[in-house]
Amino acid sequence: MNKLLGWLAIIIIIGLSYMWQPEFFHNAYAIIEKGDIAALAEYLRSFGPASILVTIILFVVMTFTIVFPFMILSGAAGIVYGLFWGVIISWAGEVIGALVMFIFARYFFRQAVEGWIVKSRYLKQVDNYSATNGFKALLLARLLPLAPSGIITAVAAISKISFKDFLLATVLGKLPPVIIKVIIGHDIVFAGENLGRLIVVTVLVILVYSILWWRKKKQKSQA
Repeated sequence: MNKLLGWLAIIIIIGLSYMWQPEFFHNAYAIIEKGDIAALAEYLRSFGPASILVTIILFVVMTFTIVFPFMILSGAAGIVYGLFWGVIISWAGEVIGALVMFIFARYFFRQAVEGWIVKSRYLKQVDNYSATNGFKALLLARLLPLAPSGIITAVAAISKISFKDFLLATVLGKLPPVIIKVIIGHDIVFAGENLGRLIVVTVLVILVYSILWWRKKKQKSQA
């Protein structure tokens, strides 16, 4: 019953949104698919005072689609609103999107995937681990700039992590990567003016992932 209600709610929300502004979804999808940050920024500006709400809605939608990188939208937000407010709006959009997805996945679809957890020893271990260490695990996952946010949220939703730990880890963990994505997305468009900063931030991201790869490789060799 919960699963049916969940799908019904999603279909109604998507249907009403599409009926309200079909051109909005077509145009936004086409621009995001091309990865054109500057074009997306201009499109957001065209909404005037409502652009903040439109930006947040796009973040929520992108959380569910999973396939599009948040950096495109984050960079556009940085161009339209400036780096500071671009970070704040992007952060709010990602957190709201994660919360919406978490609520739908946990309270409407968890029963549908409980069978997977029971059948999979790995998922069962993740489920049990999350009950006592969920905050730490989720916080570390959120801190990775290029991590697939939607997948992380879905895994957290079907685990035993408490809503309080999920919310706190998401709010805290999303801020650093959002800052990085806004800066990189913004500076890609204005590379001529911000090339030094773009290189420094990019090298920092590469360094973080290199350290994580090295630690993982070292742990495997010791196992």
